Amino acid sequence: MDQREFRDWLKAQNITRKIERLQVHHTAAPNYITRRMVAGLAQQDHFDCLEGMRRFHLSQGWSGTGQNITTFEDGKIAISLDRNLNSTPAGIKGANTGALCIEHVGNFDKGADTMTEAQRDTIAHMYACLCEKLSITPSVNTIVYHAWYKADGTWLGDYTAGKSSKTCPGTAFWGAGNSKEAAQKSFIPDIVAELAKLKNGDDDAMTIEEKAAFKALQETVAAQAKRIETLEGRDKMAKVPAWAEAACVAAKKVGAIDTANDGSYDFYRVITVMYRRGFFGAVDAVPVKEAK
Repeated sequence: MDQREFRDWLKAQNITRKIERLQVHHTAAPNYITRRMVAGLAQQDHFDCLEGMRRFHLSQGWSGTGQNITTFEDGKIAISLDRNLNSTPAGIKGANTGALCIEHVGNFDKGADTMTEAQRDTIAHMYACLCEKLSITPSVNTIVYHAWYKADGTWLGDYTAGKSSKTCPGTAFWGAGNSKEAAQKSFIPDIVAELAKLKNGDDDAMTIEEKAAFKALQETVAAQAKRIETLEGRDKMAKVPAWAEAACVAAKKVGAIDTANDGSYDFYRVITVMYRRGFFGAVDAVPVKEAK
């Protein structure tokens, strides 16, 4: 589903189990390379990617897909059909009861994938919606990184190289890293800000594509306004151009025009041509060279 569909979809869900924690994972594989990204667009079908993960998890002896929710680089959100929100996930050993497992497609370790703005916006929005639905206060105790646990499920509370089970969700996740401090400074505040928007009724923020389209529209309107200003200036000139003064005097003298004021550029050109052709009598002044 699209990001904008998620909140309404979530509101309609009847969640019967108690959920107190939201897990944060990156898939590592699949990632932006295996998704075959070309000009920011993945060539692999979303469902092929999801099915690939499901088959891998089944090969590990699991009952189905490990995660409840998956996000993609284009901002799409997928709900696991064989691991819905009421199903305990298989995300972090020993820490799945009372949790939701959310996988973000990509490898967000340093030197690997750089998260797209579309995926980043969706992730912040999705966690905010989940906090709203489940009455969860965003913090490093309720929104947890896989890297803050040992392989046996023991809670470390932070990423510790050599002790943490994985680097997941990535040593460059959210552009800040996978430490508790990084989450407190970047990821959690972004979720808090998005949650505030939801509560204030500002959930209709534009998508990345809409922002780009709006910017292009603004530029087009500005260019058109400038063009209109130029055309209006030509339609009604502030004063008679110097090169048309003699023509206007002659035309008015013979009664061809009542006034030479507030004429357009084209009006003065026509009067000048007629004057030079002798329509208003002899040409008795040397015309000023017309500006181009």
